[in-house]
Amino acid sequence: MRRRHFLQFTGALTLFSLIETICVHSLWATMSNTMVIIEGFDFRSNPLSASDWGGLYFLDKEENPILNPLRQAEKGKLQTALPNFPVVIAMGLQVYGFGEVTLYADNQGRGYTASDFPLNLNVELAETRLFRVRTVIKSWKRSGFLLPVRVSQRLRRAQIYLNNAKNSLDSSEQVGWCQQSLYESLWAGEEAVLGKAKWEIQHRGKRPDFHFGCNFFGFSEADKSYRTYFTELFDFATIPLYWQSLEPQKGQKKYEDLDKTIAWLNQHQITPKGHPLVWFAEYGLPDWLQDQSFSSMQVKIADHIREVTQYFGDRLPYYDVINEGSGLSFANQPNYTVEELVELTKIASVSCHQGNPDTFRIINNCCLWARYRTNETTNPDTPYQYMKACLDAEVPFEAIGLQLYYPNHDLLEIDRLLERFGRLGKTIHLTELGVPSATTEDENSFMKTPFGLWHKPWSETIQADWIEQFYTLCYSKPYIEAITWWDLSDQINHFWPHGGLLNTEGKPKKSFYRLKDLLQQWRS
Repeated sequence: MRRRHFLQFTGALTLFSLIETICVHSLWATMSNTMVIIEGFDFRSNPLSASDWGGLYFLDKEENPILNPLRQAEKGKLQTALPNFPVVIAMGLQVYGFGEVTLYADNQGRGYTASDFPLNLNVELAETRLFRVRTVIKSWKRSGFLLPVRVSQRLRRAQIYLNNAKNSLDSSEQVGWCQQSLYESLWAGEEAVLGKAKWEIQHRGKRPDFHFGCNFFGFSEADKSYRTYFTELFDFATIPLYWQSLEPQKGQKKYEDLDKTIAWLNQHQITPKGHPLVWFAEYGLPDWLQDQSFSSMQVKIADHIREVTQYFGDRLPYYDVINEGSGLSFANQPNYTVEELVELTKIASVSCHQGNPDTFRIINNCCLWARYRTNETTNPDTPYQYMKACLDAEVPFEAIGLQLYYPNHDLLEIDRLLERFGRLGKTIHLTELGVPSATTEDENSFMKTPFGLWHKPWSETIQADWIEQFYTLCYSKPYIEAITWWDLSDQINHFWPHGGLLNTEGKPKKSFYRLKDLLQQWRS
């Protein structure tokens, strides 16, 4: 099934114009009248251009992106208004020798107010990165984790380079020192995260109830090799329950193919999960359900979910009860308010339990860093805010679902994000993820064009490295209980460009074997 358009937006955001249009929103009723100045360079010492500055945005201290204020960019300088609360700065840049990543400046967690400007962006990014690495390492040491010597050496070098940058009066030289500091602290952060994850796995031992899954959209009774490779890796399978395809004509649900798929999975001791029971995106709702009133939609969702979960019963024990419900525009075609989306989430979860009290309910989220908020005037929630609202509204569910296609973030920032959701106190499933194995166009995929740069240009080896490290990180966290890759094969109708573990000929890539070796260690 073809997937959503919005990742084209979140994965490859078009840079903003020279002067952004100010958006009328209650948030900016408290905007400072002062235009502050940020100065910055790329890490080749070129002043950031007007289009480069489009990659900069603000967050609040709870790390929720906020609507972009009025700004004016010129070569090497950004003039911008600020809200009357402390902000964190985010900026996507290439750090040579490491990759293209989103970097943060947060003033050692205090955020910035107007009195902190003008700012040297390069120095602030380097200083914050070093501070964040040291902060998490300090907390890990209290649990008994011993920092690898190599990481300590990197951090010492990062501090020396940062000091040199602060003491330099030459802008080009200063940028060079910041680049070297970031190079060391970025690698130090990833090496520390991976070392801590391996240490946790060693101390906690194997986890026999952990689910390793993949979407099963490529299932065909005739394709023996696909089924064989699937069973070599996975014990958990996501099957398509998109309402638009399940019930294209009102009252005529099409269960036959799903029944065959579930029967095959049950026969091979693979646990199936239905995805999703409700999704308010273009592909999520049948045509006959368009333009419904909110009260009518409440009734129809409840009836639909009860019918589906009663029909499948214990044959289908897991569900994504709602997909991408935080309010971002691509997944909110009816334009529901944040409060309405939370109410519909509650109806979906309650109805799922009514249809089968033994179901495991997952509330699935995408775009976890919520960059979409910076130019959506409807002010949707971030996934984190949405999950907090669901908990505050006492929505009954078992797990938070998180999608994590290549996020333009390093492993330390991924770890910080996972820990943030983990502190909500619920089980977490990584429900969708993918990275490419090549940099060329992929016409067989929905996304077509790979993006991002992690360490080196995407290749089978880099894909395998990312998978090994990301799975190790997730497996080490007791609140994470499942990981689902998306898709198994690059042969047909896959979502992420070159994102399969099998190539276009249906043969395993390096990532397939790397993941297989990893899972054998944890399962044996």
